[in-house]
Amino acid sequence: MSGIQAITDGILARSKADFCEVSVAETERRWIRFANNGVTTNGDTTDHSVRVTAHFGKRSGTASGNDLSAEALDALVAKAEELALLSPEDPEAMPGLPPQTYVEVPGWQPPSGLDAMAEGVGKCLDAARSRELVTAGFVQQSSGWTAFATSTGLFGSHQSGSATLSQTVRTPDGRGSGWSNSAGERAEDLDYAGVAARAAEKAAMSVDPKPLAPGEYPVILEPACVANLAEMLIGSLSARSADEGRSWVAGEEGPKLGEKLFADGITITSDPESAQVRGFPWGGDGVPQQARTWVDKGVLQTLTRGRFWAEKTGAEVVPGPPNILMAGGEGSLEELIANTERAVLITSLWYIRAVAPQQLLYTGLTRDGVFWVEDGKIQHALPNFRWNDSPLTVFANANAMSQAVRVSPRGGNATNIVVPAVRSTFRLSSVSDAV
Repeated sequence: MSGIQAITDGILARSKADFCEVSVAETERRWIRFANNGVTTNGDTTDHSVRVTAHFGKRSGTASGNDLSAEALDALVAKAEELALLSPEDPEAMPGLPPQTYVEVPGWQPPSGLDAMAEGVGKCLDAARSRELVTAGFVQQSSGWTAFATSTGLFGSHQSGSATLSQTVRTPDGRGSGWSNSAGERAEDLDYAGVAARAAEKAAMSVDPKPLAPGEYPVILEPACVANLAEMLIGSLSARSADEGRSWVAGEEGPKLGEKLFADGITITSDPESAQVRGFPWGGDGVPQQARTWVDKGVLQTLTRGRFWAEKTGAEVVPGPPNILMAGGEGSLEELIANTERAVLITSLWYIRAVAPQQLLYTGLTRDGVFWVEDGKIQHALPNFRWNDSPLTVFANANAMSQAVRVSPRGGNATNIVVPAVRSTFRLSSVSDAV
């Protein structure tokens, strides 16, 4: 990637700041949107992004743009330096890192064109039409390269790609709705037929739900739900927040590292070289990523820690994870259902909001398929619910899991998550009058 480094070197050479950092990316994005059983829009775009941060002592300023012409880069660097000189000093500013060694993340493959996506969308549409249902959805693929460089000689570059498919299917009268999704690195990796079949089946089954009183129930949370919860948990693992007593991780004698907080089956790791989900080789400030274990058999092992707080506390710098890899059990979601005596099966979570951040308590809604499971079978549909619960409780009470799969949490764009379906408990606080 010598050509990429030439771009970052050219930007850095323009700066008169004490220290300058630059990130440059090229992203190609392709997508197809469909609704009412037909394709509505598609697109294929290529764009650049440039971000320059100039530092004068403890003052810094950032400017960004998408034009790589000489004139635009001159103006961008000048704007970053102007903003830096106008900014107040940051008492937590850290000096630039020297050159770092990054892992070589294997497995990059160039993406396909729109043809593979169009063929897959055809399967999604055919599945709905054949059952006289109505479908809408979105498939997209992003790919490209990213580079990060500083005036202290640090440089890193990485090629990456991600693809997602989200499909909603409804009955023509609007009384039943089902949803499913798939995630991968390229559009041809997505499970179009599987997503279409699951969404259509849920739509057909969700008509005429039977009532269920609000309360705490045994549940089976499908992988998309678990992905939401895993993101909440990992996002809360800040060493600084714990040290300052501002999070659930804070204990009476310090952070709860080394304590058994979750069920035996809960193990969460990250690894930029993972064969399941490739990750970025660096984190914030260009800190190298490495394989880490966050939770091991229910025991909290690791917290994130920025450079300032690491220096202040004399501890290791730990960037946020490049991916989330949650260990699963054996068997499919269907086998997990078959081995369950009684539970509420929940397809996805939606409109999630924090209620009590220090307790990691959230609220949200269920969407597009809630069902009563009894004696190993789905018996009937249930209404949607508002829920109030915490990933701490769900993962502490987990008692069975399916195999882990790559998935994108609903309501987000992340595709770097591998999680299982989880059987646990969940508090359904009120009935939601929605499909």
